[in-house]
Amino acid sequence: MDCKTWLREYLADGLLHLCDEVRQAAKKAGYSRGELKQARKKLDVKTFHQFDELGDTGNHFWYLEVR
Repeated sequence: MDCKTWLREYLADGLLHLCDEVRQAAKKAGYSRGELKQARKKLDVKTFHQFDELGDTGNHFWYLEVR
């Protein structure tokens, strides 16, 4: 399975997924960070940044829009 297919399946539930967890899962599945980056761009993966009370980035999430 290529990285694009893997990422589409991983994000298929439409929920927000912590970026670090996606990267760890991709690495465990045998994909490089570069492959993951290309797959993310091809799939138009959306990002969401959760900010803390000081305005700093708290968490960074990835998701696919459900169509």
